[in-house]
Amino acid sequence: MDYCQALKEVLKHNIIWLEAQSCSGETIMMLKEGCEGVDDLFFHSSPVKLISMISEEKSGPDMMKDILNSDNYLLVVEGAIPKDDKLCNFGGMTCSEILKKLSEKAIGIVAVGSCAVNGGIIREVGGLGVGEVLKKKVYEVPGCPASDKTMVAMLYSVLQGGK
Repeated sequence: MDYCQALKEVLKHNIIWLEAQSCSGETIMMLKEGCEGVDDLFFHSSPVKLISMISEEKSGPDMMKDILNSDNYLLVVEGAIPKDDKLCNFGGMTCSEILKKLSEKAIGIVAVGSCAVNGGIIREVGGLGVGEVLKKKVYEVPGCPASDKTMVAMLYSVLQGGK
């Protein structure tokens, strides 16, 4: 299966993509490949839900309420989770609270990019990796930014039961 076929298959599933403290490098990597219809799949017709800490003003609490009531989804986290809760909030919750809440119903958790894996460059100012915050199984795709093909392969694998 080629990259674009695998991406289309991945995007048919319920995915919550949490962008915490991040440069959006992994999001850009996913979109840059130019697969036919990827913009429609990612932004319009797929069950993917993107939570970006910079979009709170437009979507905030209402979107967060809907997402927190979801179940049976793959949780993908891009960006570091700050130790200082004042630095990352969305819909009245901190990044750490959102991450912990979403991890409860996730069928799998994938950290994409070095910031999500181990705090990355943000670690110097208090950024933590997803596994450090959750203390549970987290699949990791390191890199700055992480490879789009490696991310899709990992998401596909986790959706197939982690085989």
